[in-house]
Amino acid sequence: MVSKVDLAVVAALIAGCTFWIERGHRITIDAPTLSELAAPPAAGACPDNDRGPYSADCLAFLKGDSDPPAGWQIVVVRMPAVPAYEPRRTDLSAAACPVNDNMPYPPDCLKFLSGPLWRPD
Repeated sequence: MVSKVDLAVVAALIAGCTFWIERGHRITIDAPTLSELAAPPAAGACPDNDRGPYSADCLAFLKGDSDPPAGWQIVVVRMPAVPAYEPRRTDLSAAACPVNDNMPYPPDCLKFLSGPLWRPD
């Protein structure tokens, strides 16, 4: 049978472990010091989004100051800037569509009705 002392020891162990784990999760937020405020902000070597390829400066920034670990290979590929899709026609309007539904819609009307975000190809 389990005694009350055993239950008290188990409860103390659980409370101690919980306190120890939660103590490790503490986040201390301090105001920046004067030296941190005086330092110039880091230049943005990398783009703000991942839609384009990384530049050589960005790859060097990601690599860091030390030599890359085995397996890292940084290759700079020069590619011309090509848009992903052909530019949209902006001159499409409701005037391209027939007044009534008794005749088939021409392609310009279908492009207008499908909206600017839908691409059939």
